[in-house]
Amino acid sequence: MRVSTSPLRPILTTTLVLAVGWTLSMIQPAPAGATASEPPTDAAGTPSGAVFHEDFERAPDTGTPMSVRDYLGRSDLRFDADDFWTDRAACNGFIMSASMTGAEPGDCLDAASAMANVRALAGVLGVLNGTDPGTNSAVAAYTQTNGPDGAVELETTTPIPLATGTGRFLTASVNVASLNCFAAVPTALQLALRTPDGVEHPVSEQTIDPCTDDRAESLSHGGVSARAGHFAGDASMLVDAAAIGVVMRNDHGGGSGNDHAFDDLSIIDVTPTLDVELSQDTAFVGDTMRLRFVVRNTPELAAKAGWSVQTALPGGLAVATDPRVTTSCSAEVTAPASGADITFTGDLAAGEESCTIEVDATPVARGALTVTVAGDAVRGLDLGSQPALTAIDRVAIESPASGALVESSRPISAGTGEPGAGITVRDGEGHTRCETTVDPAGRWSCASTEVVESGEAVVRVEQTAAALSSTDETTYRVIVPALAVEGTVRLEIQGADGSWVPVGGETVGGETVAADPGDRLRVIATVTNTGENALGDVTLAETPDTRLTCSSEFIEPGASTVCTSSEPFVLTPEALDDGSFVHAFEAVLTGYSRASDRADTGRLPLPDAPRVSTGALHTSLGIVWRVAPLEPQAPLVRTGAEVPLSTALLISGLLLVGAVLVGAGTRQGRRVRSPLG
Repeated sequence: MRVSTSPLRPILTTTLVLAVGWTLSMIQPAPAGATASEPPTDAAGTPSGAVFHEDFERAPDTGTPMSVRDYLGRSDLRFDADDFWTDRAACNGFIMSASMTGAEPGDCLDAASAMANVRALAGVLGVLNGTDPGTNSAVAAYTQTNGPDGAVELETTTPIPLATGTGRFLTASVNVASLNCFAAVPTALQLALRTPDGVEHPVSEQTIDPCTDDRAESLSHGGVSARAGHFAGDASMLVDAAAIGVVMRNDHGGGSGNDHAFDDLSIIDVTPTLDVELSQDTAFVGDTMRLRFVVRNTPELAAKAGWSVQTALPGGLAVATDPRVTTSCSAEVTAPASGADITFTGDLAAGEESCTIEVDATPVARGALTVTVAGDAVRGLDLGSQPALTAIDRVAIESPASGALVESSRPISAGTGEPGAGITVRDGEGHTRCETTVDPAGRWSCASTEVVESGEAVVRVEQTAAALSSTDETTYRVIVPALAVEGTVRLEIQGADGSWVPVGGETVGGETVAADPGDRLRVIATVTNTGENALGDVTLAETPDTRLTCSSEFIEPGASTVCTSSEPFVLTPEALDDGSFVHAFEAVLTGYSRASDRADTGRLPLPDAPRVSTGALHTSLGIVWRVAPLEPQAPLVRTGAEVPLSTALLISGLLLVGAVLVGAGTRQGRRVRSPLG
């Protein structure tokens, strides 16, 4: 098993030689004088996260003290120590409680005070860990004689299986009590973890001496006062082994002082937690956001070196073109620009609460995703929070394209966006043209509700989705198509048999006809669409208040409609007294744009009823009948019937709308356009 004890260099680059394949690494311990906080406990004497805990309570509380070599611990674990630290005469290597009264001959050189003091130390440790001080068992050493420095005071002789698995950070802790702090030789315990290859890895740089360590406090039992405390390692090991052992050495073997007892020996899993954070939970596709990886240390704040993440980004999220990688600790990061993966490895120094690695990332596809780091992609880290991200599409205008020429008085804007988002289309002055919603396929379109004028036009589109707003803008040119129609008008008179007889025919010119007061006349107008835009809502009004009924209210280019007086006009004597009268009507035509800018049909659909005008021509044509004297008995044949006439009529009229107007009393209509807005 390989072990790396070299600290990682504080290098931040966009290329990384990722440290993989380590089996064990050791973080640098805290510098001299540094302290680490105590681990929380799950139960009396048991640190939170302990993967192994020995409280030595399987030893009897009566009889004589048990040697550590004879003790069978939890899971049938065996212990050993160097001979000096199991020497009963030196008062070393005893497992005992304060209630124990017996002793073997020669124990502690038969010094009753020495035996009483080590019993009291077991009670003090009971006070410390919250158990019954009278029955709390501990390992005691009173060093009645001198021994070697650095000898093993306690070690496990059977492997401790690691149920937590490999790739975990481990450290160790122990409770220690000392007395006779005035003596020349202090206690100097060194805890270490031992890997299956036999290598020992100290979990602290400083040895444990309750007499001088700020983590200890003064406690007493049975009239004996001592210094006691919980002592956790300030460094840790990244272990890839399936089992581990623990070793505690005493750097001092002298017997002038060095009087102590220890309890609650633990191996603690102190694997940091990796939390992933995003600067925002909703973003547009293509936007840049800040992605943070926060490695949070465990409460004891032991040093931890060599944790790593091999890949970190899910599909739909990529490293930004400029990653802007930063890190708050010693770490090496790989974040290829516009790449899919992030890898990093780093160290937490003793006392360091966390390390933050930040990278700019970009959503590359719409939808919801979770920034999930796979469990097999991390080493030496527990997985914590993994945030969700919703990526949405920005609004975009596809048509009219920038600089395009559009022939329409009500241009249609269309494009793409986030499905379900609201769309508002405005002109360059901020007036709303139309509103719509992006369809499930991510497309939208709407036609201007106002007539626009020819010239340069600006369209600004705003989309609101998931509390985010996006905009797009385009500038193009508009040509408003003109309406073009022409028509003819004729007059008909009703004969005696009720049929209608044309008067004057279909030609321009004068026809004289005899008529009597009470004769019934009607106007027939034919309107033909000679332009490229459809016409709708065709209405022709007569004077007086009658209307012409048309065969069609909508005229495609090239088609015609025939409009006939809905009520005949009856000649009255008064109408003929002055020798002539005027019968007028007005044609009102509404045009709809048929600009061919739609790929599927080549024509834009007409709006549903009620139709909205995109422009109108208002044209009035007066038809004037003139009275001329005729022979009183001159007959007029109407479908075979003889009708006496006393009045002659001169009919003249030809209607041309939007072109040349021919006929009497004619004026050209003007186009009415609503201002853009």
